[in-house]
Amino acid sequence: MPQREWDVPFLGRGDELEQLNVRLHRALHSQPQLVLVEGPAGMGKSSLVRRFLHTADPTCVLMHASGEETETGLSYGALAQLLAAVPEPLDEPLAGLARGGRAGTPLPDPITVGSALIDLFGALQNRSPLVVVIDDAHWADTPSLHALTFTLRRLRVDRVLTVLVARDATDPRLPEGLRRLLGDDSTLKVTLKGLDVDDIVRLNAELGPVRLPRWAAVRLRGHTDGNPLHTKALLQQFPTEVFTADRAALPAPRGYERLVTARLEACTPQARRLVDAASVLGMSSPLHLAAELGAVPEPLEALAEAMRFELLEEGTAADIPQARFPHPLSRAAVYQCLEPSLRRRLHLLAASFADDLALRLQHRARAALGPDPGLADELERLAGLQAEEAAWSAAAASALAAARLSTDSTERAPRLLRAVEHLLLAGDVGQAAQLEHSVRELAPGAEQHYALGHLALATGRHDEARRELTACWESCDPRASADTMRSAAEQLAWLCLIESDGHGTVDWAERGLELPPPSRSTFLRDSLALGLAFAGEHERALAAVAHLPVTGPHDRPEERDGLLARGIIHLMSGALDTACRDLKETYAAHRRGGLPSTALAALGFLADAEYRAGRWDDAVAHSTQAVSLAEDTQMSNVALMHAFAAAPLAGRGRFRAAEAHARAAVAHARTFGDVNDAVIAATALARVRAAQGDHPAVVATLHPFLDTGKVHRDALDEVGLTSWRAPLVEALVRTGRLHEADEVLRAYERRAADRDRWLDLAAAARCRGILEAVRGDPDAADEAFRAGLDHCARGEPCWEQALLRLSYGTFLRRVGRRAGAVSELEAAWADFRRLEAAPHIDQCLAELAACGHRTARPADAERPNLTAQELTVARLAVQGLTNRQIAQELVLSVKTIEYHLGNTYAKLGITSRMGLVAKVGPRP
Repeated sequence: MPQREWDVPFLGRGDELEQLNVRLHRALHSQPQLVLVEGPAGMGKSSLVRRFLHTADPTCVLMHASGEETETGLSYGALAQLLAAVPEPLDEPLAGLARGGRAGTPLPDPITVGSALIDLFGALQNRSPLVVVIDDAHWADTPSLHALTFTLRRLRVDRVLTVLVARDATDPRLPEGLRRLLGDDSTLKVTLKGLDVDDIVRLNAELGPVRLPRWAAVRLRGHTDGNPLHTKALLQQFPTEVFTADRAALPAPRGYERLVTARLEACTPQARRLVDAASVLGMSSPLHLAAELGAVPEPLEALAEAMRFELLEEGTAADIPQARFPHPLSRAAVYQCLEPSLRRRLHLLAASFADDLALRLQHRARAALGPDPGLADELERLAGLQAEEAAWSAAAASALAAARLSTDSTERAPRLLRAVEHLLLAGDVGQAAQLEHSVRELAPGAEQHYALGHLALATGRHDEARRELTACWESCDPRASADTMRSAAEQLAWLCLIESDGHGTVDWAERGLELPPPSRSTFLRDSLALGLAFAGEHERALAAVAHLPVTGPHDRPEERDGLLARGIIHLMSGALDTACRDLKETYAAHRRGGLPSTALAALGFLADAEYRAGRWDDAVAHSTQAVSLAEDTQMSNVALMHAFAAAPLAGRGRFRAAEAHARAAVAHARTFGDVNDAVIAATALARVRAAQGDHPAVVATLHPFLDTGKVHRDALDEVGLTSWRAPLVEALVRTGRLHEADEVLRAYERRAADRDRWLDLAAAARCRGILEAVRGDPDAADEAFRAGLDHCARGEPCWEQALLRLSYGTFLRRVGRRAGAVSELEAAWADFRRLEAAPHIDQCLAELAACGHRTARPADAERPNLTAQELTVARLAVQGLTNRQIAQELVLSVKTIEYHLGNTYAKLGITSRMGLVAKVGPRP
């Protein structure tokens, strides 16, 4: 048998190999590790990883996949390779992906797949550590990379080592979320450079009997920059005398194709036929299939010969022998060296062997000599089927192939445009943007305008998006389908919504809803209801979603389209319990089969509703989860998620974490240009500053929103959605700008009264009481505070009531009414203690002390230093959920849940779940 690579002395890379072994050791001790191996083609990245795997603990469970340029459009193709190594039965949806999917069945979204991967990784690491390797990750399909990124971000105490091999961590083909993860300080980056002089001397010794002098090795290294592939090629192609000739110029390495050709020519015919056939099938293929394609009667002998010439390697997948190329350049060289007629014949023969429709058409497309209308039509139909299954990346690849094979522009243009749309739906904004130049070269038409508009909106170019999308709608092109027009209206409604233009949102949503309904969920009904709410037409907004059932499960599009808007409208009106119910059901319904972006928005607004209702533990849990999901899936509303996460943390005095979230929210809102996100983000930052007592900073943060020169202010001015006025008024009062405070407050009071929003009326009354007290009008202040408490009494339990009582108690103490002050302050203190609102607890205790009333400071030992994650896990455990159910709820591994519960038990001094009820159960 031929000598395997690890039987040859491993040249160089000793430090890099040691780094990998150190990270594996950490993973063995429940510290999940991520390693990036990067470097140019031919630098030995794959060789390093293979050597590492050979020397690693043999008990490790290995999952291996390799990206390939020709298969980037194969949705979950890389993940299917990983799953092929799993010995035990898989649950859905992973079982379906391992089988290659089932025709007519929509593909699950990456979050669903990532959640299933977390469970699988947990099961595999129970017996042995898990090593996951993705070679040529820059060529892996986007859905697989999204799902893997989602999983990796949620490994906390897992015995998992993940190794990604790519040419460059900043490669735009890698999803943004993965690039951010690879750039994290905790990720080990192994950047391979050329071989050093000693390595070249050793390499030469292995290749031939003639010793290469060290000075000649120095010259050779300078000539090749130590590139292992090029250095080895030169040493194999030329005798030693060439490198030792005095003052002779070193030869340029002949093309790698020529080296491969020389090796092929030295092979027997059957070995060459096997290598040729394998190159047509891809980087790795079943040995029996390559042998059948190449008419090789003795495939094992042919494989052994190809291995001796370093043309192929032996591999296995699901216990089936594989013929695998050692390097992508090797496969590319063989493929390019094929006679064109032979390459075409092999592709056509491979198509006849293929059972899968997509693979069959892929081979036929590569065999095409030129435009092929019939094949283009078949590819277009395939793209339609893949789109119905939500296989957006695959649909884009099929549509692009159909466009390439089309005979004229009338067929080519719509196929290219649909490919761009599919890429955007797949989240491949970068790849879609690469086609923008081609789209601009097409003849103007409705679909071209739509594609350019959608691209512009996805990349934050709002003016261009409006221009192109409006042109799409106004086009009289009879070829434009109702789907295109509806999609344009949906994008325009969304654009108006993020620009705080309520009337414009309503206009475009109504136009889109007048068209025949689509088969999938849309955001048109939500846009209509929210636009009406922002424009102050509350009753019409509720009427727009009156068709929705009161409770779930909301499985059909018509049962969930508008559900998010209904939850937000209830939030704006102060119906906090109802808002929480609707927003929870929106999240669940859209996660099952709707729009991922809508599901995420629902989770964020749910956290906001829980913050306002004084359910801060839930708010922290849901906002933390929302931030993680937004960052993993590159959603545009990540600013909202960070803003909602900042509020309860600031209220609890966790200023460092709160400020980090608030600043991230401001930065993301600025990048995307969403007016609503901008004001909500600024309000979050202002809350942090207010909790810190920095009132000038609050004014500086919120005062710009008084600018009446903004184009649209519907959502900005509408009370209930954003809460920036109350903190601004209080800060203006605290900084002595009483006249400005009164102007802002009067407008706030009028709008809240017009809408009869009890929660905003209560907040405005509190601000009025504070202002009048500073002005020296105790009667007006007392009346305002009492009015605020009356408004709270007709509503629901809320955070605002605790703030009112603190402000009222402080006022009463300062006007000498100590008995009344103690009553209000004690009621406020009870709420602050329940919420763990540390800054307000301190303020309240100081006021009580000034009244001569001593109240014991809450014992910190009740929940000492529990992190947000520990507290969330503990509360779910108290509700009776098993560890697995908690893991599924929080999208974490079971080992992570066990770890958090163990830490919680130790901190609380308990040994079982029974003790959790008393420690972290609902506060009285």
